[in-house]
Amino acid sequence: MFTLCRLVALHALAGACALGAFTSGSAQTAAAAFPGKVVRIVVGFPAGGSSDGAARVIAERMSAEWNSPVVVENRVGAGGTIAAGMVAAAAPDGHTLFLIAPGTHAVSSALYANLPYDAIKSFTSVTQVGLGPYFVLVNATSRIRTMTDLVATAKGAPGTLAYASSGNGSGAHLVAESLAIATATKLLHVPYKGAAPATFALLSGDVSFAISDISAAPHIESGKLRALAVTTPQRSAQFPAVATLAEQGLVQAEYTISVGLVAPAGTPREVIRKINGAVVNALGNADANRKLVALGFEPRTSTPEDYDASIAADVEKFSRLVRQLGLKSQ
Repeated sequence: MFTLCRLVALHALAGACALGAFTSGSAQTAAAAFPGKVVRIVVGFPAGGSSDGAARVIAERMSAEWNSPVVVENRVGAGGTIAAGMVAAAAPDGHTLFLIAPGTHAVSSALYANLPYDAIKSFTSVTQVGLGPYFVLVNATSRIRTMTDLVATAKGAPGTLAYASSGNGSGAHLVAESLAIATATKLLHVPYKGAAPATFALLSGDVSFAISDISAAPHIESGKLRALAVTTPQRSAQFPAVATLAEQGLVQAEYTISVGLVAPAGTPREVIRKINGAVVNALGNADANRKLVALGFEPRTSTPEDYDASIAADVEKFSRLVRQLGLKSQ
């Protein structure tokens, strides 16, 4: 009996080892063969914004490293949830990636009910890519010249001072509504499908101010737009004369854009690590690094595991903020 039991146990152990070896071998084979076709980086906003620009910088370098096409695909709408749903449902083979930011991922998961995916469980992280600011902007022709002016104008016309954002639930939206709470004002939100159309609305005089990313830089430099504040804890390297919100007594509205890459849940770890390595190499390239800095981002990579933890923390943090602000999907 002892001998028989021992033989059964040894047979089971051998089977488990063989399965483990097969699984490991399959993962390594998948990684070695990757990419086997075009890799897509899906972005939830239209072309022209800083997030889209960051995706294109990375795609260019990854394509060069792999000698295989890496393309950016813009799937716009519903605060990034259309893009997220598409990636969550894609084959978990590494050929479909999602460039996320807190506004398009963590915030949307709290803002929209009955999403066909889970912000954490439906994805696996690849790496963080970079950190960047938003700017509080007015048209150069505006009588609003400071944050103090902006607050006074809002108080003088409750609920009518219109601002443009890159979408409902976006980081820009959260910044403005956090400002409203911090200053006891009521603002009129006009959401657009991305930073570029939001900036154009301000240039056209359709709104009184806007919260936009570094894609608005050419208009700041040309003098068409006036930057009243930057939302990061530190001043922008490109616009060091623009004071932070904290310096103006509005630390409650601070916000840092953090972008990174995720893949569908179930993507083999060896494939994830291969993509991670390509992004790290991309940001180590001097030209790519310079382009990312020009987009307003401080290049910042991470391990997949560290980015998993960061996303989980963001989902918890921004879910609380959405509830605090009483935001609703529109």
